[in-house]
Amino acid sequence: MADILEIVERIEELATSGKKVPLSNKALVDPDQLMKLVDQLRMSIPEDFSRAKEVLRKREDLLSQGLDEARRIRASAETELRSRLDETTIAKEAQKYAEGLVAEAQGKAKRVLEAAEAEAKKRREAADQYSQEVLYQLEQDVASVLTTIRHGIEVLDARQGANALRSA
Repeated sequence: MADILEIVERIEELATSGKKVPLSNKALVDPDQLMKLVDQLRMSIPEDFSRAKEVLRKREDLLSQGLDEARRIRASAETELRSRLDETTIAKEAQKYAEGLVAEAQGKAKRVLEAAEAEAKKRREAADQYSQEVLYQLEQDVASVLTTIRHGIEVLDARQGANALRSA
């Protein structure tokens, strides 16, 4: 499936390669070709949104991995703490060590989450920006093509009206 910019280029090519209307800078285009390109464009847009969804899914995976790692480290620290609590002289040291591990795990989990959220936000913003730019360009291109089509229809209507008057 062609990407959006390629389809837009083909729409532009169709608009510029159409038969020129005498005494104007307008051109006639084949509506079937135009509709075919518009349909391709409609099919390509969901593909770009799928890419954006994939970025968001990867963000969720990173968050999940960070949380899993934090839970594993915390569980490990708690297990270590319980096993050492049995020994009275080592109990305080073990507790301190476990708390350090928990704090380290929480810090690491927080950093992983923050990094994942920042990356996901950055990618989401980039995907939104890209989608917005493509849609603005598409809007401009479609508006230009529609103006050309309307003008072509008006010219043909005027020509048919003039021919009908001559025939009558």
